[in-house]
Amino acid sequence: MLKPRFGKSGLRDYLYYLFNQEESLESPKGALDQMAAQEAPHLDTYEVGLIAATQAEADRFMGIVEGAMHKHLSNPTRQRFTAYGLDQAWRPLRLFDEAHWIHGGSTCPLPQELLASLGSIVHIHLLEQSDTRLQSGFRAYRWKSESDLVEFWASLYLSREMCWFLNLDWESYFMWQPRVDCIATVNVGWGVTPSAAVNALLASAETTNSSHFNGEILIIEGGIDTRIGDYVDIVDTLERSLELDFVTTGWVSLNYSGYGLKLLRFSH
Repeated sequence: MLKPRFGKSGLRDYLYYLFNQEESLESPKGALDQMAAQEAPHLDTYEVGLIAATQAEADRFMGIVEGAMHKHLSNPTRQRFTAYGLDQAWRPLRLFDEAHWIHGGSTCPLPQELLASLGSIVHIHLLEQSDTRLQSGFRAYRWKSESDLVEFWASLYLSREMCWFLNLDWESYFMWQPRVDCIATVNVGWGVTPSAAVNALLASAETTNSSHFNGEILIIEGGIDTRIGDYVDIVDTLERSLELDFVTTGWVSLNYSGYGLKLLRFSH
């Protein structure tokens, strides 16, 4: 039987694969060890630009993103972060694979054409209400706070560095284009148990008004005692409760306690 690729139905496909290989999933970390022993796919290093109006602000932004990641991984190898301020006289010689811009508010002009020339994907992060109309191709996000922004992106990038299974299809991630005027929000939940984390996420999701979603990504965070069955329970419960067809990824760490869930959804 061919080993499955971890795409949209990666969790179920991998379980089916392991059962056919007569593997045991009984030990807390057994399934994760089995998957870690499998040959990992080659992943290139992505160039990620953290862009701000000034170099000082860009350096500060990069420092808090890297600090959040370093709690669980001392030396990331699959993302290379570069802080770049628009007040610099020089311009990057090549496109960043991803460029992030924190929009300062309605009084701060958004340099859309310049940002489009800096990144293959441009993420626009809004920390307050804005009537700015974005050009096609940008991915826009609305955040309650800068810390929420940092925690989500640190977690998503950690999933690329530390994921042993349920790896995001990063090629599809880069090719995907949101609909015009779509904007993303993130719901979060944490709990000592999987069910507590799910309940916390569902309570957070109830505050989201729009029912027209696409481009959903679920990140599952856990400690090294996380069981494969925990992932199954979380995904199945959320699929039934939210009636969404989301892509799932995740990571585990020695320094993580409990279960954390982050659900990204683009709405229009």
